[in-house]
Amino acid sequence: MASSQRTAKRLTIREVAQALGVSTATVSRALHGRGRINPATRTRILAQLERMGYTPNLHAQSLAGKRSSVVALEYLGNVDILADSFLIELARGIQHSLASYHYRLLLNLTGDCEYRRGVLHQWIAGRAIDGVIVVANPCVDTAWMHALSAEGVPTVWIAYDVPHPLPPHTGVVQLNLSAGWREAIEHLNALGHRQFGLIAVDPNDPALEVIQQAIHSVNGQLAHTVFACDDTPSGGYRATLDLLERKPFPSALLARTDLLAFGVAQALHRYGIRLPHDVSLVGHDDLPLTQWMIPPLSSIRIDYLELGQRAVAMLMQLIEQRAPSVAPVCVATRLVVRDSVAPPRPNPKKEVDP
Repeated sequence: MASSQRTAKRLTIREVAQALGVSTATVSRALHGRGRINPATRTRILAQLERMGYTPNLHAQSLAGKRSSVVALEYLGNVDILADSFLIELARGIQHSLASYHYRLLLNLTGDCEYRRGVLHQWIAGRAIDGVIVVANPCVDTAWMHALSAEGVPTVWIAYDVPHPLPPHTGVVQLNLSAGWREAIEHLNALGHRQFGLIAVDPNDPALEVIQQAIHSVNGQLAHTVFACDDTPSGGYRATLDLLERKPFPSALLARTDLLAFGVAQALHRYGIRLPHDVSLVGHDDLPLTQWMIPPLSSIRIDYLELGQRAVAMLMQLIEQRAPSVAPVCVATRLVVRDSVAPPRPNPKKEVDP
């Protein structure tokens, strides 16, 4: 087995073409999914390549000036991607979309943002990647955007904002939070809620202004805003304990993320405050686990698949079509109503011990 694997790795594309009785150009088109080739011929060639154990030399391809068919995903925050549910779901959406273009996804999983930047620069300089999708934190870092443009690497940003003008080789997929928060607050208001509480993390989060404007538009009141120490269930739990000591206690709680909402629900349960009988709760991101909460959590959904599709399609325009620029696109959020919201009841919060 080991001997046959070593032999397979020594195969060249010319040898494979001779064995199959086709040209090297035909084998290349089958491998990379580009150019004109009969689908049945491509399927036959790929099946035979797998049986022969052929593996293309990607490093040699990049040295020869060819594309690597690899895209990097970068995040500007100091967080391990595998520790962030939002980034995990987004990476899945991007990977799913890249597969249809026969591209692969490259991740640097360390939580050190500056270290990741250095590694990304090495990938670009070594031609290990053809393009980059950058998840902003949450707004575009214009200095970093221009630095990537100067490198000549096609880059698509996923961000809340769209800087103008955009430099060459750059596109933006804007995540519009306004629609989802507006739907959530209008729905709660229609149920009869007027007093709102917010559990957030970052005082500079642009979403806070969006939430305040949406509450103001329905003549509601943001009674309290509590900032958690971090975006985790534990952070949401401790922030809710702080909120429970404040008066008046709101009839509806808004958690900036589902992770915070998990902790909010646990703190309320600890003190016998029932969802949604005593207080309603809405989260944000619509992570897969939200539907398995008791009760299932109403949440503002980010369509990760659409976000990934838009970002990848835009990046392919920059890479494959060599487009000098692409117009920004917008992906809106929307509310998914589940059992954690209901009309308010008189005296929604029970008295709890300090």
